[in-house]
Amino acid sequence: MQNNNFGVIGNPIAHSKSPIIHNFWYEKLNIKANYEKILVTNTKDLKENILNYKGVNITLPYKEDVINTVNEQSQEVKAIKAANTIINDNGFLKAYNTDIFGFYEPIKNENIKNALIIGAGGAARAVYYALKENNINIKVINRSKKEDFLCEVDTNLKEFEFDILVNTTSASLNNLLPLNEDVLKTLAKNAKIAYDLAYNHDIFLNFCKTHNKNIKTQDGLDMLVYQAALAFKYFCGIYPNEDLINGAKKLII
Repeated sequence: MQNNNFGVIGNPIAHSKSPIIHNFWYEKLNIKANYEKILVTNTKDLKENILNYKGVNITLPYKEDVINTVNEQSQEVKAIKAANTIINDNGFLKAYNTDIFGFYEPIKNENIKNALIIGAGGAARAVYYALKENNINIKVINRSKKEDFLCEVDTNLKEFEFDILVNTTSASLNNLLPLNEDVLKTLAKNAKIAYDLAYNHDIFLNFCKTHNKNIKTQDGLDMLVYQAALAFKYFCGIYPNEDLINGAKKLII
């Protein structure tokens, strides 16, 4: 094991901004460490790669599969069956999920009572858990049923009023909307917040803003940095202060 090396595992991984964030914090805090991108092309190679590092973050498509490689899971990971942060304690692997914190931190002061989650993958599980823990009513819609999700998943909408619309799908990455335009238009007109877990891909947020000029929009940039901050605390024992968090945001905008 490389004593003070960290990284992010995924496929694809070239686009990841996580090394920029973590290496910036190492530099500012005078921590001798390195954080890099790790391309893993199949699930069977996950554990072997994780064991080369003191800690790793996990991104698509391995957030659910990775829990089968670890020795211990946090309460949140057990609940949502998805992890994005692994600590390697001399070969003993511990799994955490910092996406939950990262997602909710930017909206914690909003008065949200009803939420629609679009999508039912690993990221959606984190979003669901965060909202549920804060006593928010939730509906989940997905193209197909997912019997192993944390609640009932619908394939069509029978109600149209939600305070927040959360796109957890990869549609924006492909310059697509996650729902039928007519349905999304109706949803946007009644919502207070449109939240896309993607960043630097604005099709969903722009569409919502076009049909409701008063809607607040939130992309995944803050989530990315806040989840990284909590992961950094797991890795190094230090939670970056607001100056460091804002500095990281400026680097990746």
